Amino acid sequence: MERNAGNMNQTETQRRKAKRFRLRLAVIFSWRDEDGILQSGEGRTCNISSCGIYVRTKCAPFPGNAVEMNVFLPQPACDIRAAEIRANGQVTRVDQGPRDEVCGFAAMNRTVLIREPIEQALDKKDSAKNAATGRRQRNRAKHDIGVRRY
Repeated sequence: MERNAGNMNQTETQRRKAKRFRLRLAVIFSWRDEDGILQSGEGRTCNISSCGIYVRTKCAPFPGNAVEMNVFLPQPACDIRAAEIRANGQVTRVDQGPRDEVCGFAAMNRTVLIREPIEQALDKKDSAKNAATGRRQRNRAKHDIGVRRY
């Protein structure tokens, strides 16, 4: 029992060491319930750090559940789609509101990825592909010029 208490204190310390940012960002999340059925919800972040996320929502997974979250960063311009943070974690706490309504939950992150907008990723891929195609065409042209000289 003391061993678990030590782990809990270590988790508390780790959670508190990370700088928290008070950001209200749209988030969608999903988890599997006790029957293994995929559930999902949406809400807003209250604060976010490299170690965890606190989400305000009306439906939440139970403490201990694995949860996958997609947090949408603000859109930088009208013609650019917003990037997103994808985090996989474990629910550590669920807070109840008035009349036993869920107000939010905290999740410790296991993995965090920042995904750029799909348009940017495709543009980079097209640029790389075009650059490679251009190199091949220039190399072929050099080879063709060499062949024509014979």
